[in-house]
Amino acid sequence: MGLKLENMERDNFTEKNTKETKGYPGPETEKMLVLGLDGVPYSFLKKAISKGVMPNVARLIPGGQFKKINSVIPTVSSAAWASFMTGLDPAGHNIFGFVDRYPDPFQQFIPTARHRRGKPLWVELGEAGKKSIVINVPVTYPPDEINGVMISGFLATNLKKAVYPDNIYSKLQEMGYIIDANTWTARKSKKEFLKELHEVLQRRFQVVEWLIENRDWDYFHCHIMETDRINHFFWRDQEEKTSFAEMFYDFYRVLDRYLGKLIKRFEDRTDIILLSDHGFCTVHREVQLNSWLMKKGYLLFDTDSPASLRDMSPRSKAYSLIPGRIYINCKGREEKGTVGAGEYFELREELKEKLLNITDNERGCPVIKDVFFREEIYNGPYLERAPDLLAVPCCGYDLKSNVEQSSVFNNSFISGMHSYDDAFILSSGRNLNLDRINSIKDVKTIIIEKFTK
Repeated sequence: MGLKLENMERDNFTEKNTKETKGYPGPETEKMLVLGLDGVPYSFLKKAISKGVMPNVARLIPGGQFKKINSVIPTVSSAAWASFMTGLDPAGHNIFGFVDRYPDPFQQFIPTARHRRGKPLWVELGEAGKKSIVINVPVTYPPDEINGVMISGFLATNLKKAVYPDNIYSKLQEMGYIIDANTWTARKSKKEFLKELHEVLQRRFQVVEWLIENRDWDYFHCHIMETDRINHFFWRDQEEKTSFAEMFYDFYRVLDRYLGKLIKRFEDRTDIILLSDHGFCTVHREVQLNSWLMKKGYLLFDTDSPASLRDMSPRSKAYSLIPGRIYINCKGREEKGTVGAGEYFELREELKEKLLNITDNERGCPVIKDVFFREEIYNGPYLERAPDLLAVPCCGYDLKSNVEQSSVFNNSFISGMHSYDDAFILSSGRNLNLDRINSIKDVKTIIIEKFTK
């Protein structure tokens, strides 16, 4: 994408005299800066700080608060960040994963902000007269018409349609803003993918500075998706110290310098929060749950070569969507549903027991750590849309749902996968108390309280 690897650290994101900042009229103004680092684990951030990789982030810790928090189930960015912005679990905000389904007629779709329910925190802030700038947060496409600026993030298909108000589109286009890196590049060349990640990061922070200089704001939120991207494709490299390990850490060094310019600029007069939505661990194997359901006789097809779940037979008892979401083929709910109310609860118990007994014989390891019934972990008006069971994998087993795969276990092209209980939150410690924060869905409360007390 036009950048040489050795020049990645050079950028136009320069430190300015903060007194000249349009977005920050004076030290007496109360503001908040939130920096989302998608998929950065608490354990990894501690290690990166101890290795001297992220000294600017480290400077927040002595006077601030730094703790491990949980993600949501399923542990995917769309569900987790929807919980962050609404303060609700998936049964409250209606985002259950990157892919969802309409049961009758059966159709899979990609959830967007149109499907999201609950009131995002920046909408609440706008109702209180506060201005927000929100950049690149997942599940914000199409953008909310907020009191401020929104640039949609992951899953936005078109930059022009991803911007509110639309009068900033031409400036973003002029600056070469990129919504997201192309992960297919990593399958061709990991070095080229690294270059692309650096370029996307550079362009994003250039836009951050332009918005800081040219727009008023009370709440500023910049989301870094590139951390999730590099972790998916390079996680094993840093763990096994391959030839890419130092390039992996160099990316985090560059990120720390970008973050450091913001931290130094605003730390004395702005509440700062850094946080992630989930952790990461090394992928050992992919686990095809639909293949497992087929082998156990719970999922049947009307053809020998099914192309999708639409080919499912009415004789089926259950099917799966990624990651680890199991749906019972309920009569009266599903298009081809045949499982009656009298069989439903017994079938759930049976599936739970068998899922917990899945074993990777090659490694001698259990695959599933926990299985929950939806009412055990969710509470909200969209509970009936939730999966009937949710399987949480042991670290290293990536739950998939292909129907074309005959084998249950497969090798994975990616080397890192999401983990539930290793996200983090770090605050600058001015006026924020993180004692109540145990999950990403708890964070909204302290943000709203800051501006409305």
